[in-house]
Amino acid sequence: MRTLLPPALVALARDHPALDLMVTELDPVDVPDALRDRRLDVALAHDYDVVPTAPDPALDSTPLLAETVYLAVPATMDVATLADVRHAEWILASPGTLCHTVALHACRLAGYPPTIRHHADDFTAMLALVAAGQGVGLVPELAAGQPPDGVRLVPLDLRRRTRIAYRKGAGDHPAVAACVAALRAAARDGAPRVTGFPPALGGDAGEER
Repeated sequence: MRTLLPPALVALARDHPALDLMVTELDPVDVPDALRDRRLDVALAHDYDVVPTAPDPALDSTPLLAETVYLAVPATMDVATLADVRHAEWILASPGTLCHTVALHACRLAGYPPTIRHHADDFTAMLALVAAGQGVGLVPELAAGQPPDGVRLVPLDLRRRTRIAYRKGAGDHPAVAACVAALRAAARDGAPRVTGFPPALGGDAGEER
């Protein structure tokens, strides 16, 4: 929302002033129902390569980008992998959210269940807790931005994937097509990268259904 939507909304308001633009923030697990119920017309939908989302027969989607996921740790911790923090305390999103499920699954793949100390659904709050020495957490590239002092970001072999989703057959609707074009331009031209790490964005090849 912080990185892709503002430039897309500016472009849409300029180039398509008749569009009635309204933003709603939802957890990714709630997006399909909101599209099917017509509460949303276009959505930025996330999944992770370790927890892929099953295709929804009522929806179409097209890939937008893929980003590296980082392990956020206090700067004093010398770690390189998820296995290195098996004894650390964790900061996870609320149970039932996609981010919570992904963190649990990633830790289990590394061979342990995480010891959960705090819950925070906002990545900025999670990074602030990491900086305060309250635990470790997972943060995707676009959400990391400029991490606070006292936080070190360790790149993982884990990707968050974003696609543009809409109701099946709606891709040719002028309003939907305009939104897709604006979001693609925002991802291509203006998405910031995590300081100190190479760009990890991409994913225009092919179409995902």
